[in-house]
Amino acid sequence: MTASMQQRRNAPARGVAALTVVMVLFFVMALVAAYTNRNLVFEQRISANSYRATRALEAADAGVEWTLAMLNGGRTAGNCTVPGAGAAAGLTDFRSRYLAPSANDANGEGAFDLPWRQAPANQVFPACIIVNGAPRCICPAVGEVPVAIGAPADGIGSAFRISFALFHGGNVLRGGAVQFISRGCSNPGAGDTACFAQNDNVPAVDGTTAVIATVGLVRALPVAPLAALTAGTTITADAPGQLQISNGDFASGISAHAGGLINASVASRFAGPAGSGADGRINSDATMKALSDQGADPWFRAQFVLDRATYQRQPAVVRLDCTAGCTRTDLANALLLNPRNPIWADGDVDIDAAGALGTAADPMMLIVNGNLTVSGNANVTGFVQADQISWSAATATWDGAMVAATTFNATGVATVRYDKAALDTIRLRYGSFVRVPGGWNLF
Repeated sequence: MTASMQQRRNAPARGVAALTVVMVLFFVMALVAAYTNRNLVFEQRISANSYRATRALEAADAGVEWTLAMLNGGRTAGNCTVPGAGAAAGLTDFRSRYLAPSANDANGEGAFDLPWRQAPANQVFPACIIVNGAPRCICPAVGEVPVAIGAPADGIGSAFRISFALFHGGNVLRGGAVQFISRGCSNPGAGDTACFAQNDNVPAVDGTTAVIATVGLVRALPVAPLAALTAGTTITADAPGQLQISNGDFASGISAHAGGLINASVASRFAGPAGSGADGRINSDATMKALSDQGADPWFRAQFVLDRATYQRQPAVVRLDCTAGCTRTDLANALLLNPRNPIWADGDVDIDAAGALGTAADPMMLIVNGNLTVSGNANVTGFVQADQISWSAATATWDGAMVAATTFNATGVATVRYDKAALDTIRLRYGSFVRVPGGWNLF
């Protein structure tokens, strides 16, 4: 047999061997590819889970910031929007929907309670869905059917829900401090297992994160004045003016307190607490006069602890541009939308018409960065601080307290009555909620 014939006879054998080697190599490559793809799928799952967790955490943090803003806001509708003037009177503010004054003094002065604490089944939860960067929210009150939140049909978006709780420092409730839990979800969900559902069901969503935040109230009026009428320099009633100033509170008992002289007409009347036999006047207070002489800013800091610039930047303060002057109507409109917020008026204010401003439940707190004039026969309940106060009304009344950094002058009948209950409401309930240092944690 020749060599060429032998080569032709062995050729098929060599072809089978080559094919076998190639198939083995392909199988090894398939194993390597499968192993590599397994790692890729694993990384994709990690990335997806991380995305959902981050999305839920960001939603929970957004809930904390949103809740702080709402606590410092005014009246709100059931969808958490600011109502128009026509609808505002029948609504309340966010703070009053979810927090109530504590009836137990043992919980600390100014402590809050929960409206549903005696019946936890009545608890309600404000919530929002965030779709394309725009929130859709609900702010139900106790006993109120929540409005439709408008959940997207495709289920795309993030959401958060807020649960309020009482803050315990150790085993003691802290006055003015509360906690709330913001539950963030990577998608809204639907039905009774939605992130925004008004029940305790576990949400059926891709990812959830809960953040607990402790917030405290920075009081708008840290210390209430002791007198019905306070002036840094003089209190004067020019003819035919009269001063009808009274303080029936035994804890303070001061009717009028002035750094300078109290120049009252014969028809004026000053009254301290019943049975005390004193008229409650304190004049020529050298310490007060010296403070007034230092200027408006030192006087303001002594009353409110903060300087003017810092105070007016607080989130709960409602600012009125009164550079062209403000009237009773301007104040009434501000109070209508913000019944429990401090009102800061930049410029002069004239209460120039009859009508009520403030109530026993929601007294007015007014700071006038300028002069206040009372020329209309209004009935005011609340507190005012102004650079100077002039009173020309004949039958106007003020229940609460008035403070002038310089002078108070009356050419009408100034009737000012100390109202401790109204001042305590302002002192303990008005102000801005802020985060407590160290008060953020994952729940």
